[in-house]
Amino acid sequence: GCMNRAPVRNKAPHQHPPRAHGRRGHGIRWFFLLVVLAVAAALLWYGVKELRQRRVAEEIAPFETVFAPNITINGTSISGMTPQQALDTLTQQMNAQLNSWSLNLTYRGHRFTTLTYPLLGMTFSPEQLYPYLNEAWQLTHVGDVFARKQALEARAENPYNANTQAGTASADMVDAYLASIAPYINRPPQDAVLLGFNPDSVNAPFSFQQEQVGLTLDTQAAREDILALAASGQSGDYELQPAPVPPNVTVSDLNKQVALRATAQTSISTRSTENRNNNIRVAFSRFNGMVLKNGQEFSFNRIVGPRDYKSGFFDADEIAYGEYVTGVGGGVCQASSTLYQAALMAGMTITDRTAHSDPVNYTDKGLDATVFYSRDRKIDFKFRNKTGGDVYIAAHVTQAGNNAKKLMCTIRIYGPSLGDQVTYRLRTEILETLQYVGEPIYRQDKNHEYVTYVDETKKIHDAKEGYVVATYLQKFEGATMVEEHRVTTDTYAAKAPEYWRGTMRR
Repeated sequence: GCMNRAPVRNKAPHQHPPRAHGRRGHGIRWFFLLVVLAVAAALLWYGVKELRQRRVAEEIAPFETVFAPNITINGTSISGMTPQQALDTLTQQMNAQLNSWSLNLTYRGHRFTTLTYPLLGMTFSPEQLYPYLNEAWQLTHVGDVFARKQALEARAENPYNANTQAGTASADMVDAYLASIAPYINRPPQDAVLLGFNPDSVNAPFSFQQEQVGLTLDTQAAREDILALAASGQSGDYELQPAPVPPNVTVSDLNKQVALRATAQTSISTRSTENRNNNIRVAFSRFNGMVLKNGQEFSFNRIVGPRDYKSGFFDADEIAYGEYVTGVGGGVCQASSTLYQAALMAGMTITDRTAHSDPVNYTDKGLDATVFYSRDRKIDFKFRNKTGGDVYIAAHVTQAGNNAKKLMCTIRIYGPSLGDQVTYRLRTEILETLQYVGEPIYRQDKNHEYVTYVDETKKIHDAKEGYVVATYLQKFEGATMVEEHRVTTDTYAAKAPEYWRGTMRR
């Protein structure tokens, strides 16, 4: 068996070997070393950081109390300025800008007013700059040095630009200025007026009051111009340019209402006596200068009146049956015949006209109009104005060219224009010549002027041919006839031969 051994007592306690004691001291040293290293590292890190921070702080130091580069307000760089300098500079600049523009509103040498920005409602106060200056300052003055450095670097890539508004020029204020000026410039147009008709003037029978073009200030266009000049800052004079306002009626329009429609002329025979010529003049004087209204009828007998001494007429020969017969008012038929031709060519509507029984010596067959005025017998010449406007008549006895002895009847009719280069002419054509068939006519010479006895005769005149005559109205445009139509067919009867016969028996 195994014997239980009792523990040995009184033995010295077990001692650690010295080796074990040396190892523990070693660990403590490591620990201290690590702590030192850590502290050193921390110190180093802090030192380096401090160094970096100091270096960055030095880098950004120039911009510590001033604005960073690349900062512009209202087009002005405020980099390197303190806030106060920036405020002063920008304020001065804004005030200068507000006073930099002036525009004189002128018209034909007169200056109405001088516009400036403040007058157009543009104002400025330094308070307007504060938000922008604060914003620009904050960009590079917030956070630590590194954040600020980064912000400074970002400015290079991303400049800061801001613009304050002095407001824009007020369109309403411009309008108010223009509205106050307009009454001095605006003027209504004036229509031309026909002042009078002088029938004795051939070249200028009508006098006019000239039309006047009106003026109106186009405030909308002027406002746009002024606002554009204000926006661009262009100073100087702005000449107001009113727009013309045309009148409704011009002298040119009126001239078309009083155009020469027709001129008719007949020759006065050199055998015509002064009394006969004066009778024509008296008749003409009754309607020279007459205005015949649209729709009105002209009656020769009503206007010229009775042919008697009281009315200013003279004794004068009239041709009757191939002889000169004296009567008061001889020659008046030449006045009516000339007027008839003028009325036809002027486009009047002939309402009453009678040809002579015999052809007359002062105009072609078919172009005459006889008139007669006695208590028991009246032959009138009438026409009506249907032109749509007034008609004006000028009637004169005039010299034919340079020949003082040769006289003419001249009648001009004016009224609404017939059209450009449109005129009317008359043409006559003898359709038939009539021979007298039948017995001669014998007149008794009671005074025995020519013959005495019944078997004696003396020829007064031979038989006279008669005629059938057509009269045509021709329309011309320039020199070209464009239409023609027959207006009348007149018959002048053939006349029997006439003889004086004595009255006494042998």
